[in-house]
Amino acid sequence: MNTATLKIDIQSYWHPGTGRGSGFHLDAVTHTGPDGLPRLPGRTLKGLLRDAVYRAEQWGWPNIPSGSTEALFGPLGRDGQPTQPGLLRVSDATLPEKIVAYLATDDGKPLVSGLYREHFSTAINVRTGVAAGRSLRGMQVVIPLVLEALVTEIPGVAAVPDWQTRLATVFPLVAAVGAQRARGFGRAHLRWKEG
Repeated sequence: MNTATLKIDIQSYWHPGTGRGSGFHLDAVTHTGPDGLPRLPGRTLKGLLRDAVYRAEQWGWPNIPSGSTEALFGPLGRDGQPTQPGLLRVSDATLPEKIVAYLATDDGKPLVSGLYREHFSTAINVRTGVAAGRSLRGMQVVIPLVLEALVTEIPGVAAVPDWQTRLATVFPLVAAVGAQRARGFGRAHLRWKEG
């Protein structure tokens, strides 16, 4: 079974959404693991990679032959859900093990809260220039970090020997991760970890 480590270098505030809020204060809180540390769900990351491969395949990019999307990620049914598995499984993207270990120590625990910020926005009435009523929204965001995820071949699925090359080809198409990507959040660079 072949495995590669994907590095996600997030260069702006980002929001791995949960769909949950924190009462009156924040409308959206971030996805965290049991350790309280931020993580980007593997399902989200896999979807971004699938979309990038699909677009490159449709545009006829070199190194992305026809059928790459289904081979790597499986075919989709009419409801948009995978009907059978593709070759690849993607883990949650987390902080590197050494950093996680340090943040679990007595010296590191006080630093965890520094990974998060609060971001507030409101709608402005274009005619008056005044904030629209009841439009203030607050969300928890995470500071720029470098995360790592494991991309692993699923046993028993038809092999694609050059899958790492195919994914590396489309990494530039994944310009951002998390929620609010179209508004400048989560700008990211993806690459394979060497060694």
